[in-house]
Amino acid sequence: MIPFIRNENMKIYKRKRTWAMIAIVLLYILLQIVNLKTAGDSKPDDNWRAHLEQENMELRKDAAKPDALNIEIKQAEINILLNQYYLNRDIPPSTNAWSFAVKQVLNIIFAASLISVIITGEIVAAEFASGTIKLLLTRSANRTKIYLSKYVAAILFGVLLSLAGVLVSILLGGVIFGFDGLADSYYYVKDQVVREVPTLQALLAGYVLNIPFLLIVTTLAYMISAAFRSMTFSIVISLLVSLIGFVMSIAMDGWAWTKYFVFSHTDLTQFLYGNPSVDGVTLGFSLVFIGLHLAVMHLISYPSFVKRDVV
Repeated sequence: MIPFIRNENMKIYKRKRTWAMIAIVLLYILLQIVNLKTAGDSKPDDNWRAHLEQENMELRKDAAKPDALNIEIKQAEINILLNQYYLNRDIPPSTNAWSFAVKQVLNIIFAASLISVIITGEIVAAEFASGTIKLLLTRSANRTKIYLSKYVAAILFGVLLSLAGVLVSILLGGVIFGFDGLADSYYYVKDQVVREVPTLQALLAGYVLNIPFLLIVTTLAYMISAAFRSMTFSIVISLLVSLIGFVMSIAMDGWAWTKYFVFSHTDLTQFLYGNPSVDGVTLGFSLVFIGLHLAVMHLISYPSFVKRDVV
């Protein structure tokens, strides 16, 4: 099994377009740093208290608008509580390598997931389209081993790419903002109360607890790739579903029906550093719901792969 996984990884990383897409993720991180630096928000100035008070006034106005979305109101309330916490305790907000990475980890995993979708979308469909699948089937391994090795390789690619993105964000963030602040606290709002945890803990939890999004979209792309011969179809449909699902989970946050929308469960940080988007939803429910979706997708893709005619 391991030799087949190694073989799939070699095929992924030897392609020039793979490295080009990896570079896109790294470029995104650099652009975020440049944007933050040019905006002047990386270090507090002498008027930071006045800036936070002004920001709270604007947040209250935005939350009071009749057309404000639930997510906008919720985020405004969180930011107001955090700003007031900084004011009350005389804590000037600033950015360092670690706080920057914590804020960017969700976006990094999202970007890495989209790249993973493209790679995964062709990992099976391209083999059948080009006829190279015949070479794999002439070996001693059966189709089940080939199926699993390709899936594991696709997941590993996404996990490693997102991990590399987080590490690069720390490195570049440290060069620009400094590496101080690892011992600082990460502040968050849960049950309308500002709480704190070590920054490193928040970073690790943010990475691990957002991996379900990567698993869902990569498995979706793998299912479509295994079920259809068209590489373009599998990539386009998977990207559309991933993008629409991600946007809907944010825009419709808090709506009761989103309890049964899988993309509302892929960010598990809500159970540690916030509140569930829908009342009554538990961590166990989200994990089971995600597991069921993964199982259903494999129940569709596995029979399609093992029974497909290669002649």
